[in-house]
Amino acid sequence: MRTFATAVGVFGLFLSQAAMAQTLGEVPPPPGGATAPPPADPTQPPPAAETPPPPAVAAPGMTGQPAPFGVTGGPGGPSLWGVLPWGGYGMGARYMLPLPITQLLTRTKFRDYWALEFGADILHWSYDYGVIGGSNFNYSWTAVVPVVGMMWQVWFTENFAVYPKIEAGYGFGWYSDTNGQTSNLSGGNHFYPSGTAGVLYKLNNGITLRAEAGYVGGKAGVAWLF
Repeated sequence: MRTFATAVGVFGLFLSQAAMAQTLGEVPPPPGGATAPPPADPTQPPPAAETPPPPAVAAPGMTGQPAPFGVTGGPGGPSLWGVLPWGGYGMGARYMLPLPITQLLTRTKFRDYWALEFGADILHWSYDYGVIGGSNFNYSWTAVVPVVGMMWQVWFTENFAVYPKIEAGYGFGWYSDTNGQTSNLSGGNHFYPSGTAGVLYKLNNGITLRAEAGYVGGKAGVAWLF
C-alpha cells in the first residue's frame, strides 16, 4: 500500500510540473481552433509599410468652372461665297479658326464658340454718269479686299447657328473704261470696316450653308466646317 501511494504522489508531481511548463512557455491557442501566427523573427527586417493610393483626379468637366475649349472645340474650315455689294457684285473666301476663349452660355442648353476668320473678297462696281462731252461716260472700279475678323457663334441645335462678326480690311484696285477721266470718280483705295450678322446651317454631309449681311452688302455661299 505504501508503495502504491508513493507512485501516485510521484505521478501527480510530474503532471503539475508539466502543466506549469505549458503555462509559462506556450501561448494558448486562439478560440475557435484558429492557428496563431508565428512569432516575429528579430533577425528579419520589419515588413514595408503599404504605399498610400495616389490622390484621386477629378474627371474632366467636374471642377465646377467652365473650362476654355481648345482649338478643336469649335468648328473651323474654309468658306466660299458670292457677294452682292451695294450696286455691284463679287465673290470671296474665308478660313475659320477656333479661338480658345471661355464659353459664355454655360448655363443654357445652347453652345457658343469664338472664331477668327481671314480671307479676301474681290468686288466690282459699275458707274454710269450719262452723257459727258457728247459721249456716254460709264466706268468701273474693281477692288481686292483682304480682311480679318472675329465672330461669336451661338448654336441653337447641332445644325443651326447665328453669329455677329466684326471685320476690317483694306481695299485696293483699279479703274476701267474711264475714257481718260481721272477726277471725281467713285471707288478708290480705302479702308473697309464691317459689322455683319450671319447664319449657318450644317447639312448631314458636313457641308454648311452660310449667309450674312453687313456693311459691304449681302453674301451667301457654302462652308466646309469640321
